[in-house]
Amino acid sequence: MLQGGARTGRSVGAVRGWTPKRSDSTDEIDGGAVERLEAAALRAWAAASHAALTGSRDRIDAVNVFPVPDSDTGTNVWLTVAGGVDALEGQPAVVGEDARDVARTFARGAMRSARGNSGVIVSQYLTGFAQALPAHADALDVARCLAAGARAARGAMQEPQEGTILTLADAVAAGAVTAADAGADLATMLTSVVADAHVALAGISAEHPVLRAAHVLDAGACALLVLLDALARVVGGTPPNGDSLAWLPASPTHPWPVEAAGGAFEVMLLVSDVERDLDAPLHAAMAVLGDSVAVVGGDGTWHVHVHTDDPAAAIAAADIGRREQVLVRMVAAAHASSAQNDDARCGVVVCTSSAQMAGWYASTGAVTLVRCPEVPVSARHLDRAVTDTGASRVAVLAGDAVDDAELARLVATNQGVELLDAGDELRVAVAALALASASEAGLSAARQALGRLRSVELDDVSTMSVRDAADALVRSAGGPVESLTVLLRDAGWTVDELAGYLAEHHPGVEPTVVGPTGRGPAVLIGLD
Repeated sequence: MLQGGARTGRSVGAVRGWTPKRSDSTDEIDGGAVERLEAAALRAWAAASHAALTGSRDRIDAVNVFPVPDSDTGTNVWLTVAGGVDALEGQPAVVGEDARDVARTFARGAMRSARGNSGVIVSQYLTGFAQALPAHADALDVARCLAAGARAARGAMQEPQEGTILTLADAVAAGAVTAADAGADLATMLTSVVADAHVALAGISAEHPVLRAAHVLDAGACALLVLLDALARVVGGTPPNGDSLAWLPASPTHPWPVEAAGGAFEVMLLVSDVERDLDAPLHAAMAVLGDSVAVVGGDGTWHVHVHTDDPAAAIAAADIGRREQVLVRMVAAAHASSAQNDDARCGVVVCTSSAQMAGWYASTGAVTLVRCPEVPVSARHLDRAVTDTGASRVAVLAGDAVDDAELARLVATNQGVELLDAGDELRVAVAALALASASEAGLSAARQALGRLRSVELDDVSTMSVRDAADALVRSAGGPVESLTVLLRDAGWTVDELAGYLAEHHPGVEPTVVGPTGRGPAVLIGLD
């Protein structure tokens, strides 16, 4: 049996017996329940969802085995919803505000802040819900919003998978429409379909072979159910209690019998164009480059998610609009997750203007933020990258990709951030190598390496010129040499002859070749 309940079919929403007792208000029924979904209730739903995810993200992380068993689904959805809440806080409530504006602000904030596959799906679910919402939504209107959210979430995925959050969303929508058509009021309809979704969740998850083999619930479906439970409680006037999250499975005591598959790197970015609909072309472009493809958004801005072995190609393929908040990390690397909270770990954020370098930096364990020509890197982008490391202490290697004013804003609002003296691509590469251990020792090694670094710049990439420059650097060191880093602008140069020369004339000195960068001098050689 799957954790979390008995197996059932996928349909939910059988209406239990009820007798409505209406008050004179058009917005409430007896007991404080909300009859229509107004702006205040939507704000309360956003806050309640965030609070519930705060209390449940670790347990949702614990059952995350699909599409990648990296224990971060709960954290990703929590951060996604937090972005929606932040957007609402930036738009204070006013008397008579339109519920549609509140819903769209919440959804847009979640979309821009979406993390991971499940966060992207949830943000599009909220977008579909918001787009279908009328100014004063009754039970049938909200049921239609739930259906619109389910359709939008499914449409975001290049290859929708059954037995997941998408199946649960469909089942909840079908049950809600049935209940509303039968005459249920808003509170009764939501309470009923959420209760039935709890019962059906295990059976739905068992439809997916990976989840069935691991004997777990779908983590994304668990996260969505936490959001829907929060909505039902807000509408029903029922505050959360100690048992509100008791249905979630406990943390596992064994590793999952699942191997990660697909692209090695996660690439996420925002792409905007106010004149064209980029949904279909972005889907098509990412589909040929990797898996776990999702494209969400609309109204001029789309959030793209893909797992790929070629981050540079994915970034280039998105060059059909204004690209920003371009983030690349190794799927298997340490990142924001309740399972990876480690006070001793030092997170690393690398900023670069070279999309070609993004994969290499990410392979060292860094969260890599790529500056595209269209939009400069902002403190908001940096803050997102820092959060994504999941570490309380983070070293930032800004290179020449970030303006000083934005770095100052980052440091002013993040006590755990340390800016290292890495103002160009070579210094960033040297520091990233030293920081690969992701520890305090690595941070100290990076500081020392940057302090000792001596470099030479070449416009001639011939083997002889590189060998002579490297030889001169090593001979001038006057002491032990820790490392020799060769940064190349263009592809095609091999290190074999240089390595052979150094092995013969400077035993123990092995060059590390990095690149191509696609920019800057033909060759930069750094000696530590």
